[in-house]
Amino acid sequence: MLRIWKITSILAAAACLLLGTSAYADSDEASMGMGVSPVMQLAVNGKLIAGIQPVWDASMADEIVPLRPVAAAMGMTVGWDRKDGAVVIDTFGAPVITDRSVKLPVLIGGKQAPADINAAVVNGIAMAAAKPLAKALDADTAMNGNTLQFTSHAALKEFDAENRAVDDVFNGVGLTPHIAADGTKEFTLTAGLHAWEPEKGVEAAAWTFNGQAPGPTIRVKQGDHVRITLVNNLPEPTTVHWHGQTVPNAMDGVPDITQPPVESGQSFVYDFTVRSSPGTYMYHSHYDDMMQVGSGLYGAFIIDPKDGAGAPEYDHDYTYLLSGFSINSPIGSEEDDYTMDGRSYPYTPDIVVKQGETVRIRLINIDTMEIHAMHLHGMNFRVIAKDGQPSDDKQEMNTLLIGPGETYDIAFTADQIGTWMFHCHMLDHTMHPDGTMAGLVSLVKVLPD
Repeated sequence: MLRIWKITSILAAAACLLLGTSAYADSDEASMGMGVSPVMQLAVNGKLIAGIQPVWDASMADEIVPLRPVAAAMGMTVGWDRKDGAVVIDTFGAPVITDRSVKLPVLIGGKQAPADINAAVVNGIAMAAAKPLAKALDADTAMNGNTLQFTSHAALKEFDAENRAVDDVFNGVGLTPHIAADGTKEFTLTAGLHAWEPEKGVEAAAWTFNGQAPGPTIRVKQGDHVRITLVNNLPEPTTVHWHGQTVPNAMDGVPDITQPPVESGQSFVYDFTVRSSPGTYMYHSHYDDMMQVGSGLYGAFIIDPKDGAGAPEYDHDYTYLLSGFSINSPIGSEEDDYTMDGRSYPYTPDIVVKQGETVRIRLINIDTMEIHAMHLHGMNFRVIAKDGQPSDDKQEMNTLLIGPGETYDIAFTADQIGTWMFHCHMLDHTMHPDGTMAGLVSLVKVLPD
């Protein structure tokens, strides 16, 4: 059970928690074991909690954290149960906490939590020790540099559940269509809000097609008649633009120019015949672009040759969509977590091949603003297509500059055994702010034949 704190200590700690200052660390009470690191931060599932600094209690070998922001970041609320005299953490609203300077029991989901997270409530702030609180909330804590991180087990499970979608995008597995009586391939894209994890336990507030970011790959053949129904479950209008496709004007997906915006709760059917050259394309929202595209409303659109005729032969065919998420940066500014197929290194999909095998990589830059310079270690590649159009350029290279909205198909022979990096050479796109490797980095693993 938590030790009883002096009221003066709690008041000082509470002031620091509210103000995000380190004044308490310099107070007379600091000699009693409690203090605030001048640089310590609090994060829940990767999201920094602004203006909050955990309070360190050396005698308990644990940080003291406010219940409300931790619970809120996990989709819960903190309130005061006057009848039971308890702090309540639950998934519904609750009254404002009454000021108290004594320890109070904590109810989580209607059940009393272990006594070691009994809360001290002062000036409306309910605080508890981090480790037992995390355990009661089905989460883990860890110090990462100067940041105390809470990671919920639900977030870890969500990451694992997303892996199938990531693998399908990477391997070019298309969304399964319904085949109508006339042979039309019918697809449904449902736009909605969903948590997505570029890194394990780091949640982005994503705007998704079919609950994933990138959205599912649409893979068809040249000459196919397709009918794609957009269902809008977003809190605002949206559309879909078929980037690089030769479609009727009314199907181009530009709001107020080729069609009215698709309002929240409504749907729209895109109906066209696939006439563009076989190759690599994309689709994306064309409404509130910085928010919607920047938060995940995009996907690959791959056209295969009709009946497979003339398709070049490669042992492996992979797709990387280059983008990112704003986890702790404002939407519309530079992302702080760059992604390949919705994942940031070390969680990006690896290319694993045998020596001598040939590899095709479809690169799609769907980033809202950033140019990427993709560089392969150990081997050269050549460009075999740009924007879906085949290229006969024989030049070999190891670095390719790709702008927003561009696609390139590159090919190489895996002739060098070893683990090689494939990464963006805009080096701030390959690391976290603390300098650790992240973002647009993947590995090419060439194994002996």
